[in-house]
Amino acid sequence: MLYAAKRTLKTMSTIVELKEELKNLEKEEAKIARMKEQIAAKIQEEKEEDNRLDEIFNNSGYATPRALVKALMVKYGIKVSGSAANGKPRKRTRITSDLRDSVKAEVNAGGSKNSVSKKYEISYAVVSKIMKGDYDHL
Repeated sequence: MLYAAKRTLKTMSTIVELKEELKNLEKEEAKIARMKEQIAAKIQEEKEEDNRLDEIFNNSGYATPRALVKALMVKYGIKVSGSAANGKPRKRTRITSDLRDSVKAEVNAGGSKNSVSKKYEISYAVVSKIMKGDYDHL
């Protein structure tokens, strides 16, 4: 009799666990359905934006999208910054012992780190490192 009661209790706990697992799965399914709806809405928004841009280009009279963008940039004074602006990668200053000594002398003479960094075209962080002695091995 005790064995049967234990077996029934064990089966009940298993049923409870299975029901709990089923509830968890239903929650996950609802979450997945919401995510699918959000993704579908984003896709629809992007399609509408793409169609709107195509319509703007087609009504613009320009031969290529690039020509339209260039004209808009000129009209509104938009300038590209960074390496894309001039097509060259940025110049990296090589820290030499002469540069290190010049920077230290300027800062010790009362110049601000910011003004020194602009004068020598190096970053403020490099000036700070020079002053801390990180480049003393050169």
